[in-house]
Amino acid sequence: MDRKDLAELLKGASAEEVDRIHRLLHEWSVGPESSFPVQFALLTRAQWRMAASVPRLLNDSRKWLESHLIEYRRQTATLVKQFGDTSSTVLEAFETVVSRHTEALKKTVAQSSGHLEETEEAARQIKFELEHSTATLKRELDKVRGELVDERVRMDKARQALEARISMQEWFRLILLSLCMFCLGAGLALMWAHSR
Repeated sequence: MDRKDLAELLKGASAEEVDRIHRLLHEWSVGPESSFPVQFALLTRAQWRMAASVPRLLNDSRKWLESHLIEYRRQTATLVKQFGDTSSTVLEAFETVVSRHTEALKKTVAQSSGHLEETEEAARQIKFELEHSTATLKRELDKVRGELVDERVRMDKARQALEARISMQEWFRLILLSLCMFCLGAGLALMWAHSR
């Protein structure tokens, strides 16, 4: 058995104890392949290797999940920023339309100072267009806000589902680790009972 795996399993034990257990495992595995001690030593090695790999696997999966969660948060921030940029663009376009209509109104008033009725009609038309543009923009902004709220709800649901999966995986790994430790304990108890 690899000393690193054994040292991982015997964390907190002194180097002398790790060496003693390593020598004991080596002595068990000496002999014919079909003998019980060798078979038992092979089984014990496999169980200990599996048990030693569990903390590393848990750590690797935690790192993987953290990196994916960071990426998810980064993408969410990018989406929110893009939405803000799009909203700013729409508002700038609206302000441009309003300023153009205002300039058109000023030009119309200046040119038609002698034609008051025509000017009033043009003013009513411009007012109607401005109100219509304002109403249209308000509807568009309300629609965008609704979509943003819907997207936020979807993201929250996706986040909750991801957290539920992460929680379930943690529980599964804990149960698997407990079973491995139980089997290891039972094997050691049998080995201890057999040695007496």
